[in-house]
Amino acid sequence: MASPPLIFPSPQEMKQTGATFRFDEHTVIALPAQPAPEDVKLATLLMRDLSDRCGIALQAVRVPAVPGEGRAIVLGSMRNPLVKTEASREELSVTEASPGPEGYALRVTERRIVVAGSDEAGAFYGVQSLRQLIRLDGTNGYATGTDIRDWPVKTFRGIKLFLPGRDNLAFFRRFITDFMSLYKFNKLVLEVNAGMRLERHPELNAGELDFARDLDLTRRDRPKGPRGELQDSAHHDTADRAVLEKDEVAAIVLLASDNHIEVIPEIPSLTHSYYLLARHRELAEVPTAEWPDTYCPSNPKVYPLLFDVLDEYIQVMQPKMVHIGHDEWRTPIDLCPLCKGKDHTELFLADLNKIHDYLAAKHIRTAIWGDHLIEGLRGKGTRAAGRAPNTYTVPGAVSDQQVRSSIPKDILIFNWFWGEGRGSGEVDDIALANWGFEQVYGNFGPGMKNYDVRRARKGVLGGAASCWSATTELNISKDALYDFIGIAPMLWSTQQLPGPELLRNVQSMMPDVRRRLSGQEPSSRFGDPIRTIEVAKTGAASVPIGEDATSLTFVHAAAKPGARSETAKVIYNAADTAELIGAYEVVYADGLIVSVPVRYAWNILARNWPAESGRRDYCCEAEARASDGGTVFAYEWPNPRLGRVIKEVRLRSFVESNPVTLEKIEVLSKRGH
Repeated sequence: MASPPLIFPSPQEMKQTGATFRFDEHTVIALPAQPAPEDVKLATLLMRDLSDRCGIALQAVRVPAVPGEGRAIVLGSMRNPLVKTEASREELSVTEASPGPEGYALRVTERRIVVAGSDEAGAFYGVQSLRQLIRLDGTNGYATGTDIRDWPVKTFRGIKLFLPGRDNLAFFRRFITDFMSLYKFNKLVLEVNAGMRLERHPELNAGELDFARDLDLTRRDRPKGPRGELQDSAHHDTADRAVLEKDEVAAIVLLASDNHIEVIPEIPSLTHSYYLLARHRELAEVPTAEWPDTYCPSNPKVYPLLFDVLDEYIQVMQPKMVHIGHDEWRTPIDLCPLCKGKDHTELFLADLNKIHDYLAAKHIRTAIWGDHLIEGLRGKGTRAAGRAPNTYTVPGAVSDQQVRSSIPKDILIFNWFWGEGRGSGEVDDIALANWGFEQVYGNFGPGMKNYDVRRARKGVLGGAASCWSATTELNISKDALYDFIGIAPMLWSTQQLPGPELLRNVQSMMPDVRRRLSGQEPSSRFGDPIRTIEVAKTGAASVPIGEDATSLTFVHAAAKPGARSETAKVIYNAADTAELIGAYEVVYADGLIVSVPVRYAWNILARNWPAESGRRDYCCEAEARASDGGTVFAYEWPNPRLGRVIKEVRLRSFVESNPVTLEKIEVLSKRGH
């Protein structure tokens, strides 16, 4: 199968030299006598990585010059005198202009590793590349000899998520430090709603909890309007249907900042405003709705409430930019007595400008989703919606002339309609550019046509991929990693991998990505004996184990592709969005039976993977291996009852048309004394 890339995204300039730097506990990280705080952070980051992943405890030492003998690592920007000296000695071309902002040079020889950043961010990204270079040989760490000169092509390299809940904060920290930073993302759009403790309006927290509880108990992803109208998606699983304290939110922002990531709070306004209206339906455009989603822009009492919410988030998060939504205005225009008969394009503009001006007075930039600027997408003036006999009329887009004359051009537009079939594709990019806006591709993913031309258009700052369900390890690992991994090279180095190559790349990266995101190293990595049971050759329904195993690795495949759906569509039961096609019954000698689910696109794929054109199937919990007649997937299951003998394993296939084939079981035995 495909090997994982040496460094991802691929550096702009890289060559391997054949040398190898081997880490041991005599290796030193050299710091100047009076190191800058950022240099200490970089040293600590590398020390943590080597300790946790390789069991190697390095020391950072303060020295007037890098010692000539022994192995040494020098990290930092050109402000660090040791880096400047070593970069000059190694003839590394690094200045503030070369390789430019966020750029770095990295050289690995047998006795030296030098990371020289053109600025602090560049040094940080150079260390991220070094972290990826470090490989394990048994339990020893080494880095392949490499010369790298690297820099990003886009300044906005983002991911959009919901504010995480308290139970997922540890995972979220790993996602920031061991995914976003590692793959050089620098923007985090964080939808917050009423997921933080709002001291001025505690009723918003209470209303949000009521709303989320009702949708889960009724098994819905969103409510419908009074006549069955389509309302906005609810996003009620923001903060895991709970409330974070302000210090917890502030800690997220601080951690992101330490990792050179700017947090952009998304505080939906006008639309997707369930969190504002659950306890303030008197402000809704349709007060009779079960759960209103849109406030009335003709009601002046809306804005003191909205601005109070903005102020509390601004105080805690100190953002440079706030995303205020404004997408998918679906409200029936004849149900609001205050808005009835008014020009809805003018209402939209007045609302947008009022919020923009409020933020601008605080020196904060505004961002919005841009769909209501595009007449070809939302229609002119108004448009018909629904199905007969329950058709209704909803607001359309503002006109070309209104966009030109009435919308501030410092608003950043999130262009989620970049793909053909979503909008008009490149035509809409051009319109936004001609109007004078800067834009980023929102809900970004691989597969953009004519990307080399489009990314170079004036005002295109970059892009951000999205996960539209709760920020959990399951949701992100199962649904979002294909897009997240797919856009990383597009935004850093312009490289857009073809679909089949990207899919193989994603799957090859899964073992390392999942180790980092889970914070757990697989037990099989540490060199203990493994006994292989060839199951397929015996055809046995029950496989004897007969020992106190540390883990079992099931090497298996499905007969054909299974079903999967996005967790955002079944918010109340995320696990079952990966089709349950079987289970292993692990039978212990004392009689207890533990069931291990086999879920398609979680820990198994089809034997003919990746033959099916157009499917973006990957399984984050298993490693793809070549086998006779196709591909098998190795899923390591850690024994939760260490010290207890596993008697046998039984395979149960649940889908008659898609049986699971168990090729072998790899038994990791208890370590001997």
